[in-house]
Amino acid sequence: MARVTLNIAKAYDDGLIENIEKTKYFQLHKNAASRTDLYCFAIALCEMEEKEPTPISSVGATKSIVRTEFLTNVEPLLSCLYYDKELKDNPENIDNICNRDEVYNLAERCANTGFGILKEYTEHLDEETLFYKLISYMDKRCDEIKDELGEMV
Repeated sequence: MARVTLNIAKAYDDGLIENIEKTKYFQLHKNAASRTDLYCFAIALCEMEEKEPTPISSVGATKSIVRTEFLTNVEPLLSCLYYDKELKDNPENIDNICNRDEVYNLAERCANTGFGILKEYTEHLDEETLFYKLISYMDKRCDEIKDELGEMV
């Protein structure tokens, strides 16, 4: 049976998400960002901080947060994430990219890690500091990409 939802650790839903809704931290609350956007932001934080994706079950109980039917715009992004983490070094397994359960499981693990990072940010970083942290990361990545492209020429 195909998956219907992506999950979040209940501990993050009960504390972090409630706090984001109350404080409107970084405009990630429901009126400003969809749950899919929030989920993708958490995945991006996992990548930005270069943390290892952690099993969602390691935090405890889970709760549904995003219905897979709302992922149509981000499916390619999740597939790219799966390729980068699981298939880049194993091209013989490329057909696994069609296994949505595997792709969604990785997305959940990355989001779980990202929600942990976001929890730390909400407790220790004001929004302006987070903004500059994200800009700094993008500048660094642009420089890395420019260097990679320079090596190819």
